[in-house]
Amino acid sequence: MPASSWLPIFEALTRYGISRATAEDVAKNDLRNWELEEIDCMLRKVKVPYRGYCYFRAPFLRASQEGLDFRTWWPSVWASDQDSRWISPPQELMHRSVQEQAALCVNAKGKWSLKTSGYVALSHVWIEGLQRDNEHSGLLDEKFRAIFALLNDRHIKAEWVWTDVLVIPGSNPAKASPADEMLTINIINTLPLIYSNADSVIIIDALVLQLHSSNLTHIAMALVCGQWTTRVWTFQEIKLAQRALVVTATGFHDYSEIVRHLDVLAAGQPARYRRMYLRLATLEKNDERGLSIPDIVMACGARRSGQDIDYARAFFPVLGLKWEFGMTREEGMQMIYQSQKRHAPRIACFYGAPRMKVDPIWAPSYFHGLEGMVTDSLVWDDRGIRGEWYPIRVSKVLKKFSHSRRTAFNFELDCSGDTIMQCVLAPSEDPNAIKAMESAVERGQTYVISLVPSEDVLGAEWARQALIVEKTEVDKHDEFEAAVYCAAVITSRQRHGEDGTSILLRHGNSTQDHG
Repeated sequence: MPASSWLPIFEALTRYGISRATAEDVAKNDLRNWELEEIDCMLRKVKVPYRGYCYFRAPFLRASQEGLDFRTWWPSVWASDQDSRWISPPQELMHRSVQEQAALCVNAKGKWSLKTSGYVALSHVWIEGLQRDNEHSGLLDEKFRAIFALLNDRHIKAEWVWTDVLVIPGSNPAKASPADEMLTINIINTLPLIYSNADSVIIIDALVLQLHSSNLTHIAMALVCGQWTTRVWTFQEIKLAQRALVVTATGFHDYSEIVRHLDVLAAGQPARYRRMYLRLATLEKNDERGLSIPDIVMACGARRSGQDIDYARAFFPVLGLKWEFGMTREEGMQMIYQSQKRHAPRIACFYGAPRMKVDPIWAPSYFHGLEGMVTDSLVWDDRGIRGEWYPIRVSKVLKKFSHSRRTAFNFELDCSGDTIMQCVLAPSEDPNAIKAMESAVERGQTYVISLVPSEDVLGAEWARQALIVEKTEVDKHDEFEAAVYCAAVITSRQRHGEDGTSILLRHGNSTQDHG
């Protein structure tokens, strides 16, 4: 897509304080076919006291936007902080909530109760101010009272409230005690019940919260521009909800009502509304359709987390999996793939993340940042995934260079057509995988394999995704098995004359046949 088609929209969004990453994503997708005047009309209805304002953010957090803590300069100014009241539930009730599979809720008077119904759950973004203070093991009383003030002001009936910042011990597993980390894991494993049993899940986004409009299109636009759609944990919170409410400056709106509104608009004007509709519709709970790995990739490609482990752990509740103490992110991803053997091969060729270091090594190690097209031609079996690919052997590396933080290779090919190919790796690609791939080229058994032949994309606007693999030794000479090193985008456009062949991509990284 030429920059001239989305840069004006990107610049307009950033002028209103929307993060650069979100602005670029939305400008290239949801709002790419909108007029600047229409976008500006919505943004003018977002009224904040100052740039970066958040309803739940404390004053001293506003003052330290550059990461500097002003309390270390003038400690006397913050002396009152020591006298603040911090809200936190009794540990005994936190453990009982796990044992009884109930939500530990609180009311406006600070009374705690274990509930299986008759409560609301909050879905929010921690970095927008509503977060637990690890030093005091609780939530500041002013923020606690602000929760109920907000719900009352928007006429949301909620006597009992569940929120993660009150009942999950800490936000950083690296600094948590083993007991707190075990309790955190147990609570995370109860999240499917907590969110699905709630009368409603209340969506609180700092941008949408300041939107003075009841226009459903404006609310949808604000949602895709806000932080709430960029965090990995909020995905499972809305996906598990029986009902979700979006809070604005003037009231609240049913999330499903917003989606239905976009569906109607998309039917008449797909170029303008289809992408926005799909982004928000994929987040709704759908028991009949269920949830697959491609769904997660499409819905969470731009979502982020402050903790690396959450790029796997945050998806466990919505997939019905149980996180275990001591698990790593890769072990979590491994469990996700093994639980979805029918759907996992559909993203095998996606580009944007290093491959797994544990079985299955052909799979992306993150769902975040992936690009590609879903395929249904690959099948999982005991030793790997099998399907038809178009392989070309690499005879040598002609040139290796870097461009825009990406490593690129010009390969010389052993083929009947054009013998030069350029492949570009993702910025996050593992340097060790790149070195291993270069060594494999010298051994003479490295192949670039794609699900689409070069002939099919000569006039296309999109580039082919590919995997760079090493052909493995097998007892049967007519079989093609391979171990994957990395994913790549083929940026050159030549006709290589490759033929389709059945290839087994091994789950493990051994290049030797063990029978």
